[in-house]
Amino acid sequence: MAAFSFDLRYLNLPSKEITEAKVEEFINEKGTKRINFATSHIYALSKYDKGGGKIFVPFPESIESVIKEKLGSDKRLFESKPPYKEGFYRMFHTDQEYEEFESFVEKYKDIVFLRDHLDLSLALSMNFSDENKRTKIGELEYQAKFQNNKVAEAELIEVCKEWIEELPFYKHADYICAMPGSDPTKDSLPKRVVRELTGHKFTDISDKVSWVSKSAELKNAESPEAKLAALRQSGLTFAEDVNLAGKTVVLLDDLYMSGVTMQYVACKLKEAGAKRVLGLCLVKSRSNTAR
Repeated sequence: MAAFSFDLRYLNLPSKEITEAKVEEFINEKGTKRINFATSHIYALSKYDKGGGKIFVPFPESIESVIKEKLGSDKRLFESKPPYKEGFYRMFHTDQEYEEFESFVEKYKDIVFLRDHLDLSLALSMNFSDENKRTKIGELEYQAKFQNNKVAEAELIEVCKEWIEELPFYKHADYICAMPGSDPTKDSLPKRVVRELTGHKFTDISDKVSWVSKSAELKNAESPEAKLAALRQSGLTFAEDVNLAGKTVVLLDDLYMSGVTMQYVACKLKEAGAKRVLGLCLVKSRSNTAR
């Protein structure tokens, strides 16, 4: 009899398919691609006068897996049907269930749930608030990346450690990888953050994933389409001593903009055998343009 190999730790996170064609399709999709309770979805949760209430979000990707893991596998979201507003919802028939979701929204209000083709894709915060001021994590990311502020970097690392402990799925990964940069010898902010995320079972493979020749066109790409074309020319390579077959990989970056680069790297990780790729970014930009 074959050995039972299903990992119950990922019961609420089924593996998804990601291909270059899907990444290309994603670029042209016009729907909402992020949920953030602190900004654009501050009114997602509503309470009824007679008891209970409702949560309404534009898509289930990322957020439903976290809800199920934290509140119970039966807490699924349902797709709304015409003539009602397009999106996904859950009705609460008791105040107790409403309060469970209220606590969830409060705890995860700064987290940005992203809709893309990774198995799970999150950012710890928006980089700017609705008032166009840097959020707390946005300021830390800016200070660490552009001002070489080591105090801010240390605080940012501690925040990242706390969320990896709190969020489901991430701490159980086999590998963690900083998003590869154009210069493999450069000690980037994602690499420095990953290096300090000790105490978990995952292994840092950041130095074993690199571009063959990351072109200047990628850095100067002015659109997601141009970025994808440049990525295809750059070529991603993995060290021979890294076995990705059946593994779960956390892919960490500092800033999520269009999501094209992260999805392309995730695609290549899956082509090399990875079973799941979990995206984790420090901040999400308000803009989705390529940079």
